[in-house]
Amino acid sequence: MDGTIQSVDLVEHLAANPHRGRLLRGSDDSPVGAVFNRCVLNNHLMFPVTPDLRCFRRDFGIFRDAVYGMVGQAPSSVLLQALEQPEPPGRYLGMGGSDNYYHWCLDFLPRLVFGMLSPDGAERRVIMNGPPNPWQAASLRLFMAGLRLDTLDLHVSRSDWSAYSDCLVPLPLRSQAVAIWSVVLNHARDVLPTPSGAKRLFVLRRNTTKRFAVNQDEVAEALEPLGFLAVDPGSLTFEEQVALFSGAELVVGCHGAALTNILFAPAGATLIELRGRVLQPFFGNLAAQRGMRYLDLACPERPDSHHDIIDRDYVVPLDVLRECLAGVGVR
Repeated sequence: MDGTIQSVDLVEHLAANPHRGRLLRGSDDSPVGAVFNRCVLNNHLMFPVTPDLRCFRRDFGIFRDAVYGMVGQAPSSVLLQALEQPEPPGRYLGMGGSDNYYHWCLDFLPRLVFGMLSPDGAERRVIMNGPPNPWQAASLRLFMAGLRLDTLDLHVSRSDWSAYSDCLVPLPLRSQAVAIWSVVLNHARDVLPTPSGAKRLFVLRRNTTKRFAVNQDEVAEALEPLGFLAVDPGSLTFEEQVALFSGAELVVGCHGAALTNILFAPAGATLIELRGRVLQPFFGNLAAQRGMRYLDLACPERPDSHHDIIDRDYVVPLDVLRECLAGVGVR
């Protein structure tokens, strides 16, 4: 080794080094995960690093390139110390975690399906990168019910760097996340909260400094006579969010993680996403996978609000929004 972390191909690495782990494949023979004999998880690289300082950016990375600045650089003393520590005994499932509601629901929580479908049948402690907050704990309980897991042995990483043996790490599951959620919600229907009865929701974006409609209170006031309930999901419990969105037939909302709640909306519902100039595909793709109708409304930006065009605030033109609503039968 030359003392740098090297990004290599997972399949080639495990084929050449079978003593360091094995690849898991799905029914169609596509890679779905890997079991490492020992790896370092819960690091800012967002993917495993093996003791020989190999990482697998192309296979496990789900965030933007700026996160991966450590690739190719000399490893930190903290990482080297972690590799020298004895690993905690036991078998592990690397779930990880995120405080971002969207990434938690679509990138991390679905990995729990491997707790039920683990090909080797091993009972595995689930690694999180911190104690679950209340809404994460509630979603974990829902997944346990939906996946029919009687117990869940959570292991909170002891520090920012932790070494684990016999660790199963799923590859990104976002393309299958909606299907996994559908199974969970179907199996857990007996424990789901009762729908709130609200048919039309306007999703506010509060407690943020970027990418929000500066006139959202005015929008809420204009939509109220049309039967819309203005909601701030960030102020609600997980159960309250599920109850609100599970009966919604029409959702209008500012681009943001709160729109992840369309996971719970019925197929055939409509989402109208309010945004600035840049169209990001996350919620359009999510709506399509849920069988929902999707429209987006590009709004005039406030160019002086942020340097980064993606983060700029915007103003919702009420007349254009009314036209958009009229197009889906709301007048």
